[in-house]
Amino acid sequence: MSEKPTIEQYKAKITEQKFQAYKCIGCGVVITPPSGTCYGCGSSDMEWIDVSGKGTLVSFTVIHIAPDDFADEAPYYVAIIELEEGSRVTCRLDGFDPLKPEEISLGIPVVLTYITEESGRTYLAFKPE
Repeated sequence: MSEKPTIEQYKAKITEQKFQAYKCIGCGVVITPPSGTCYGCGSSDMEWIDVSGKGTLVSFTVIHIAPDDFADEAPYYVAIIELEEGSRVTCRLDGFDPLKPEEISLGIPVVLTYITEESGRTYLAFKPE
């Protein structure tokens, strides 16, 4: 059995701009954010892996009224990306004007990037390929 991942480890990897996912050694399912148990087969034999950084935009929304900790960053996009590896991840969407969401098409190819806000927070993000 491998060590159970933590959300703190996941966030630290993003802050270091080293996005990784968790992969089941038994069946190969890739999970983001990581979980201690495979969604596919229930195994707890997992490992950190590098991902391609490529994906497809599945869904998005614009946050205009953000929680207090993020209010200075609004408006911003939150998106769901399906990674080439098959897992889906929630992240920021970069490269688009948050006041013009009509210019975005679902299904477009996107690539990994990071957004660092004035607060110093670094976010996982994807931008158009």
